[in-house]
Amino acid sequence: MEQPLYEKIADQVELQIQEGVFLPGTKIPSVRKSSKQMSVSVATVLQAYSLLEDRGVVKARPQKGYFVQDNLPLPESTPQFEPSQAQESVPELIRSLLHASQRPDIIQFGAAIPHTQFLPIRQLQKSVGRLMRLEPEICAAYEFTPGSLNLRRQIAIRMLDAGCNVQPDDITITLGCQNAMILALRAITVPGDTIIIETPTYHGLLQAVDELKLKAIEIPCDSQSGIDLDALEQVLAQWKVKACVVTPSNQNPTGATLSQSAKTRLIKLCQQQEVTLIEDDVYGELSYCETRAKALKAEDSQAEVIYCSSFSKSIAPGFRIGWIIGAKYQQQIEQHAYVESLAIPTLTQRAIANFLENGAYDRHLRKTRHTYEENLRRCQHSINKYFPEGTYTSDPKGGFLLWISLPPEIDALTLHKAAIEQGIGTIPGLAFSLSHSFNHHLRINYAINWDNRIEGALRLLGKMAKRLSH
Repeated sequence: MEQPLYEKIADQVELQIQEGVFLPGTKIPSVRKSSKQMSVSVATVLQAYSLLEDRGVVKARPQKGYFVQDNLPLPESTPQFEPSQAQESVPELIRSLLHASQRPDIIQFGAAIPHTQFLPIRQLQKSVGRLMRLEPEICAAYEFTPGSLNLRRQIAIRMLDAGCNVQPDDITITLGCQNAMILALRAITVPGDTIIIETPTYHGLLQAVDELKLKAIEIPCDSQSGIDLDALEQVLAQWKVKACVVTPSNQNPTGATLSQSAKTRLIKLCQQQEVTLIEDDVYGELSYCETRAKALKAEDSQAEVIYCSSFSKSIAPGFRIGWIIGAKYQQQIEQHAYVESLAIPTLTQRAIANFLENGAYDRHLRKTRHTYEENLRRCQHSINKYFPEGTYTSDPKGGFLLWISLPPEIDALTLHKAAIEQGIGTIPGLAFSLSHSFNHHLRINYAINWDNRIEGALRLLGKMAKRLSH
């Protein structure tokens, strides 16, 4: 006799709890969300959750939802919060994945780069052309560290939207956000030091950890609530840590955004243990809300939060223009920036500064955010329609990255390799962790030109996933 559907759903959720996807005390997806994700009725999900209650796995909290029981033992796969270094294969794996995802014949679900239709190419072309016509000498000019004063002034103005009152002299222009984070880590760590990172996290940060010969403690990051602050508190009490690297808004890859109360607690925890917070806010401008979330830096009363961001996700990835607000480490950061790159191209800095001056950026962001949100809904709908039962997706409130949890019998790396053969690029979950976790997860980019070809690619990807689930 075939197992009832509600039992299958209950078994799936219980397995995810055992594997550490949902930790003791944390909330599982709501009944309505699970119903939508799995394309089943609300009544079926309620039956499944009721069965989990009978098994003593979850408990219902009135008006709040269903939560994993607090007294459940931690699964063996849950990180034990010990410092680790990148396994030898991690950087090599990431390089090979990125190389494959950049092939021109590949549908670009893999790399976190917006399609050119979502970038202000024409406006930048006009800006560059005007500068070349009126000031041709800037093509050959150096803009020494800390970078263009006009651009830094425009960034300081934009930072007001993030709740940060900074001066142009507080800002150093960098070669993108990745460069900014590496400069921050260089300023406050030496090889062998321990830092805290989220897991899963941006694969570029894992490469930085490897390059700088640091050790990292991975703290779980939930796609709904962000970094696990209880686990963070436990680690800070146990280990000597130099820095904590966090993406508080639209985290890569989970899409999580910290609540304001969580941000306040995070800052206090790090201040109490004298741990420097490094804020990666590269997706902060891409919130779907009318008012963007305040940065961690906005609550930095003691100049201990280092803020990193860039225009790579919103204006021009190829320009490689980012910035860092180094707080009390500003002098060391500027010195490292000067030694590493000497200067940033003047033309690209001036072109972006001009674009920011005339209000075009805000108009561009409004349009782009709306389209990304539409694409997200289309993407979620297609995944619910074509992927096997037991597939879950994140529900980001900004950015353009979707984190997909596949049924446990599906290996995401195997799916990735099969998809590449069919011209579809994804990045499997193990690329976002030092410990090769998240084998049943993958990340896709939905900042793409949505058409029948994209719909067909998701249909084919779902078909391959179903094949692997049998």
